[in-house]
Amino acid sequence: MKELAGGIHTLAGPLRFLGLEVGARMTVLELDGGLLVHSPLGVEPETLAPLGEVRWVVAPNKLHHLFVGPWVARGAEGWAAAGLPQKRPDVAFTGVLEGDVQPFGSDVEVVPLTCFGLTNEVLLHHRPSRTLITTDLVFNVPPTAPWLTRAAFTCACAYPGCRTSLLERVAMDRGCARQDFARILDLDFDRLIMAHGEVVETGGKDALAAAFAWLGQPATELRGP
Repeated sequence: MKELAGGIHTLAGPLRFLGLEVGARMTVLELDGGLLVHSPLGVEPETLAPLGEVRWVVAPNKLHHLFVGPWVARGAEGWAAAGLPQKRPDVAFTGVLEGDVQPFGSDVEVVPLTCFGLTNEVLLHHRPSRTLITTDLVFNVPPTAPWLTRAAFTCACAYPGCRTSLLERVAMDRGCARQDFARILDLDFDRLIMAHGEVVETGGKDALAAAFAWLGQPATELRGP
């Protein structure tokens, strides 16, 4: 477990996808009322006992849900991206993070994306640490990653640096994406966390805007102050 700032921790572990080692990261927030676990990994909930009691667990998109069940079974409130309860009827989710739903208190702003139906990803903005928590929205594969992983991400235009993949460019609804990013880039954040790759500790807003420069606007007109 790594503490990035007061009240925000991450835990990274190995994960293979389509034969590639891509790694994965879960984020833990210390909030009034308990811990919030974003994109849980396959670790025992007791791992977080030194930090407190887990109250909420977030399955932030339709791909990052494999390990949410045991946390919900232990009594945590399960919150899902839109469409995920239908995909995982075995999990008793408390609710869906869509529209204006904001269940985690004033320190955390929930930002559901409307532009990418493949994942329906939900971002979290942790106000006290000025951190934006994403999942598969962007990747930041390090040069220390296995060569096959780097080669595959290069072919997908997702390496080197903080980038999206070709999938986002092809499948995102660009009109909706411009609206989503107008909201995202108006948030007050500096740190950028993603599930796959290295955390951008500072300059995260600039990195995210640059990663989506192909939209035409986020790096310029849509850029918040």
